[in-house]
Amino acid sequence: MFDRIAQELESLIGDPKSDKKFYITQEEFEDFLKGFLFEEIKGKQLGKSFLEKYGQYNYVLSILSNKAAAEHIRKFYIK
Repeated sequence: MFDRIAQELESLIGDPKSDKKFYITQEEFEDFLKGFLFEEIKGKQLGKSFLEKYGQYNYVLSILSNKAAAEHIRKFYIK
Protein backbone atom coordinates (compact mmCIF):
# COMPACT_ATOMS: atom_id res chain seq x y z
CA MET A 1 0.00 0.00 0.00
CA PHE A 2 2.75 2.45 0.92
CA ASP A 3 4.58 1.69 -2.32
CA ARG A 4 1.51 2.79 -4.28
CA ILE A 5 1.23 5.99 -2.26
CA ALA A 6 4.93 6.73 -2.75
CA GLN A 7 4.60 6.17 -6.50
CA GLU A 8 1.57 8.46 -6.61
CA LEU A 9 3.39 11.21 -4.75
CA GLU A 10 6.32 10.87 -7.13
CA SER A 11 3.97 11.24 -10.08
CA LEU A 12 2.50 14.39 -8.54
CA ILE A 13 5.94 15.91 -8.14
CA GLY A 14 7.03 14.44 -11.45
CA ASP A 15 9.69 15.67 -13.78
CA PRO A 16 9.90 19.48 -13.72
CA LYS A 17 10.71 19.42 -17.44
CA SER A 18 7.50 17.55 -18.27
CA ASP A 19 4.42 19.37 -19.56
CA LYS A 20 2.14 16.38 -18.98
CA LYS A 21 0.61 17.60 -15.73
CA PHE A 22 -3.15 18.04 -15.61
CA TYR A 23 -4.64 21.32 -14.37
CA ILE A 24 -8.06 22.96 -14.26
CA THR A 25 -9.07 26.53 -13.48
CA GLN A 26 -10.67 27.68 -10.24
CA GLU A 27 -13.88 28.33 -12.19
CA GLU A 28 -13.90 24.76 -13.54
CA PHE A 29 -13.44 23.45 -10.01
CA GLU A 30 -16.31 25.58 -8.69
CA ASP A 31 -18.54 24.23 -11.49
CA PHE A 32 -17.47 20.71 -10.62
CA LEU A 33 -18.35 21.29 -6.95
CA LYS A 34 -21.84 22.51 -7.88
CA GLY A 35 -22.48 19.33 -9.85
CA PHE A 36 -20.91 17.20 -7.15
CA LEU A 37 -23.69 18.07 -4.71
CA PHE A 38 -25.91 15.49 -6.43
CA GLU A 39 -23.14 12.91 -6.41
CA GLU A 40 -22.53 13.53 -2.71
CA ILE A 41 -26.19 12.82 -1.97
CA LYS A 42 -25.68 9.46 -3.66
CA GLY A 43 -22.76 8.77 -1.32
CA LYS A 44 -19.88 9.33 -3.73
CA GLN A 45 -16.56 10.73 -2.55
CA LEU A 46 -15.29 14.02 -3.95
CA GLY A 47 -11.88 12.69 -4.92
CA LYS A 48 -13.25 9.70 -6.79
CA SER A 49 -15.84 11.82 -8.60
CA PHE A 50 -13.17 14.34 -9.61
CA LEU A 51 -10.89 11.62 -10.96
CA GLU A 52 -13.73 10.00 -12.91
CA LYS A 53 -14.90 13.28 -14.42
CA TYR A 54 -11.45 14.30 -15.62
CA GLY A 55 -10.13 10.84 -16.49
CA GLN A 56 -7.26 10.99 -14.03
CA TYR A 57 -5.72 8.43 -11.70
CA ASN A 58 -4.49 9.39 -8.26
CA TYR A 59 -4.60 6.75 -5.54
CA VAL A 60 -4.01 9.27 -2.76
CA LEU A 61 -6.87 11.51 -3.88
CA SER A 62 -9.21 8.55 -4.24
CA ILE A 63 -8.96 7.64 -0.54
CA LEU A 64 -9.16 11.12 1.03
CA SER A 65 -12.18 12.51 2.84
CA ASN A 66 -14.16 15.14 0.94
CA LYS A 67 -12.61 18.04 2.84
CA ALA A 68 -9.06 16.74 2.41
CA ALA A 69 -9.75 15.90 -1.26
CA ALA A 70 -10.89 19.47 -1.95
CA GLU A 71 -7.66 20.82 -0.43
CA HIS A 72 -5.60 18.30 -2.39
CA ILE A 73 -7.29 19.33 -5.64
CA ARG A 74 -6.73 23.00 -4.90
CA LYS A 75 -3.07 22.38 -4.16
CA PHE A 76 -2.17 20.06 -7.03
CA TYR A 77 -4.73 20.50 -9.82
CA ILE A 78 -5.77 24.15 -9.94
CA LYS A 79 -3.68 26.60 -11.84
